[in-house]
Amino acid sequence: MKDLFGNENISKPICVNIYADEIQSKISPIDHDEWHYIGLVVEDLNDPLLQEIINERFCGNLDKKSAYFEKNNKIVHWSDMRNADQKNICKRWFEYILNPSKSQKKFYSYILGINDSKLTRKEFDSNDEFNSKYNRFFRSAVLYALKAFFSGKKVIVNNIFHEVGQQQNNQYFPWHCIYKLKDEENISFECDNITFLNKDHKNDEKSNLIQLCDCVLGVSTSIIHGIEKSNKSNYREELADLYLPLLQRIVNKSENRNSLYRYYNRIVIRFFPKEKTELGDPKRHANQFYSQRSLSYCEQKSGQLPLFH
Repeated sequence: MKDLFGNENISKPICVNIYADEIQSKISPIDHDEWHYIGLVVEDLNDPLLQEIINERFCGNLDKKSAYFEKNNKIVHWSDMRNADQKNICKRWFEYILNPSKSQKKFYSYILGINDSKLTRKEFDSNDEFNSKYNRFFRSAVLYALKAFFSGKKVIVNNIFHEVGQQQNNQYFPWHCIYKLKDEENISFECDNITFLNKDHKNDEKSNLIQLCDCVLGVSTSIIHGIEKSNKSNYREELADLYLPLLQRIVNKSENRNSLYRYYNRIVIRFFPKEKTELGDPKRHANQFYSQRSLSYCEQKSGQLPLFH
């Protein structure tokens, strides 16, 4: 591509870090299908996200002698949101995401929901079924996210960080995704293996983005599947109420790309497959990804579905 003066216009490549987490075996209260979810947060290192999220965590006050430092230094885990300090950190992160003047060029998120009840078992390794599925769909999620967020641009993946879990012990997962995607057009990798991080940001500050990914994935799946009632569920419900308007727009396609949250091609949720098919079925060649989904949390709030006990 050339500019107005006939000079070659070479755009600067986009360098990214990818942060990943997953949720297994979420049961739909509507049809009782079993779902697995992969969540990705992609950080454009030319407009870095990490320090912004750290600043939001500490309200810009990094003085360790401050009376509020330890209150803001808690590990945040969606399924174990047990106190107001954790809730308030997560709330600030969600408010950051919901404010496009802050997050529009910094926060990119992709969630892929996989309906395990509609997958064809014959396609996967029966000896290690979950990891066989996860490897394939994780690779699909990484590829789709990079193509959707940075369409037509050269992308260099510096690192992929994944929360510690059973995947790290799989003989293929730590390297296979990178190996399979390295020949994709406009995508290259500076890493050969996925790096596994736990959620403790006190050990590695990058774990702040693992926690953020956990919270975004957690609130999204809680709104989709509903929130189980417990002594601590009020914290998650308050956060779900905050995030709900954005999620409704994403899954109901009720907002154009220029309005309010400006999430278009930046915050994406998709589901797979639309319907169960068998090997040889012509419908297998159709696009089985979709984005619209009913939200059980809304039905709980309206009293149409009972809260879990």
